[in-house]
Amino acid sequence: MTSHVQVLAPAAAEDDAVVEALVRVINAAYAVGEEGLWLDGWVRVTRGEVQEAVRSEGMFAASVDGEIVGAAFVRPIDATTSDLGLVSATPAHWGTGLGGEIVRAAEDHVRGQGVTAMQLELLVPQEWVHPHKDRLRRWYIRLGYEVVRTAAFEEVATHAASQLATPCEFLVFKKSLAAGAGA
Repeated sequence: MTSHVQVLAPAAAEDDAVVEALVRVINAAYAVGEEGLWLDGWVRVTRGEVQEAVRSEGMFAASVDGEIVGAAFVRPIDATTSDLGLVSATPAHWGTGLGGEIVRAAEDHVRGQGVTAMQLELLVPQEWVHPHKDRLRRWYIRLGYEVVRTAAFEEVATHAASQLATPCEFLVFKKSLAAGAGA
């Protein structure tokens, strides 16, 4: 497997093939990874949301043999912390190391901008253990992220609360990107 991870230039927001591939990859990964958490018909991202993420210069695309098979999005929280989201790989690429490559590329990118910490939120059900979410929780910990707190769903994603099929909350993870901090 020859993979390549890059931050997309803002102009890629106007490339229908790129945008549609990103939407497809992200929604496919989240459909499996969040099965049972959302009402039927819910989708993680729309075309417009992906275009806006690309325009912000924070969208990463991972490709294998020229096909987009993974993504991530970073955005600043403050001068020293960025948020990592939409970490996705097609289910066929789970367990191949592609996800780790995507996360490392995002970390390296923001580190180069002077960011010293990365944060991410993992949606989890409150009343049961979701196998994919539990797998992701363990994976983020292996990548050096620590759970720093739990956040109510409404604190992070108020706009989507009506679409939940089960009560959920967010585990908020953080990782130091400072030199020598396991970066």
